[in-house]
Amino acid sequence: MQLIVRNQDFFKKLTAIAVPIALQNLISFGVNMADTVMVGRLGEEYLSGVALANQFNSVFMILIFGIASGSNVMVAQYWSKRDRASIHSVMTIMYRLVAVSVLVFSYLAIFQAELVMSAFTKDTAVIEQGAAYFRIIGYTYLPAGFVSATTIMLRAVGSVKIALVVSVSTLATNVFLNWVLIFGNMGAPAMGVRGAAIATLCARVLELIIVLVYYIKFEKKLCYKIRHLFIKKVGLMRLYTKTAMPVVLNELIWAVGAALIAVCIGRMGRELTAANSICQVLGQLVTVFIFGVANASAVVVGNAVGAGEYEKAREYAKILGWLSVLLGVIAAGVVLLLKNPMISFYNISQEAQAYAHQIITVNAVIVFAQSFAAISLMGILRGGGDTRFVLLMDVLFMWVISIPLGFISGLLFEWPVVVVYAIIKSDEWLKSFFSLKRIISGKWINDITTAAGLERGEVVQNKLN
Repeated sequence: MQLIVRNQDFFKKLTAIAVPIALQNLISFGVNMADTVMVGRLGEEYLSGVALANQFNSVFMILIFGIASGSNVMVAQYWSKRDRASIHSVMTIMYRLVAVSVLVFSYLAIFQAELVMSAFTKDTAVIEQGAAYFRIIGYTYLPAGFVSATTIMLRAVGSVKIALVVSVSTLATNVFLNWVLIFGNMGAPAMGVRGAAIATLCARVLELIIVLVYYIKFEKKLCYKIRHLFIKKVGLMRLYTKTAMPVVLNELIWAVGAALIAVCIGRMGRELTAANSICQVLGQLVTVFIFGVANASAVVVGNAVGAGEYEKAREYAKILGWLSVLLGVIAAGVVLLLKNPMISFYNISQEAQAYAHQIITVNAVIVFAQSFAAISLMGILRGGGDTRFVLLMDVLFMWVISIPLGFISGLLFEWPVVVVYAIIKSDEWLKSFFSLKRIISGKWINDITTAAGLERGEVVQNKLN
């Protein structure tokens, strides 16, 4: 109780950041749920095709999240010193990495749709529907990449409301246009999965316009301008490589691993693919506040470390650890409570329903560990600058245990679905155990703003002044 009383300011700051992020995540969940429920009404091949195409989309979005989150670690610490020159250097590197990512993923989605889909499944009907969705979705990567990276940067300086405004606009636009274009309402042609993709594209363009207007007219903290993108010599490259790139690699390797797990599930049949899609939507719902707290924790802990308040950062970590346990218990209960109503929304076969019941029950156990792992790794350790350890944890257990054992148990030995799913998700428990040990050790605090030999951003400062 004393720990809570003497850290009331911490809870106020955490809540001020976490709640808007959680609401944004909740609204994003609403968009995903609307897509899957509406497309799911058309049949399993449509639901499975869109679900597998979205696995590739997830690789892109997680990569962007990694690029922006790695930059966020640095910006949060520099903001505590109001060092805008260094912040501008970090953001320039970030936007250039985002641009390269957009080009690569857009090309694959638009021009190689069938090839990408065939990697996930051999079901020709699923490939056809997924590829039709893919070719249009490829055009959303530019606006989605810029908006995601920009809103994450704004979080680092405490500006979180704009992301909520963007998400509300996206939800309203996407759901309405889904209703019109998927089923052919209000005189429009019934376009199926293509309609869902067009609705998403329109929503992404709208959110890009909103963010650009806000950034140009109202943003007063980051003060980043278009001219910063074209600076020839950017400072902080070595520090960015050391501090932020582990986060980028972390998220990219994790996303590729998640895609490989989707390949494993996809090749076990469209019924399991449809069931897993439902499970993922429910998982997003129950973890919206968990990931809101995780992202907010990275900012709050990063600010404390950047300000040299190391003991305060350790105390924050202790509070966040107990909070993650509480949130994990609540999330597990909500999963079990909503399991039956969620499955009943979808027009799927009895076999797919049985799979969904099994894996969602297992997920109720997994989500408890996921709560602790997310807040520890994405929040405490990443905010403290311990990005290389987070990379090790996220990559090691997924690629050494989840992926190989998932393929062996699911495709080679053909074990029961519930066992295969439990094996695939076992990495969450392992990450929880080792991240707890790391936090207790106290070795995770790394103040990057005072490290020896920093490139302080004078190159950018000189170019702009």
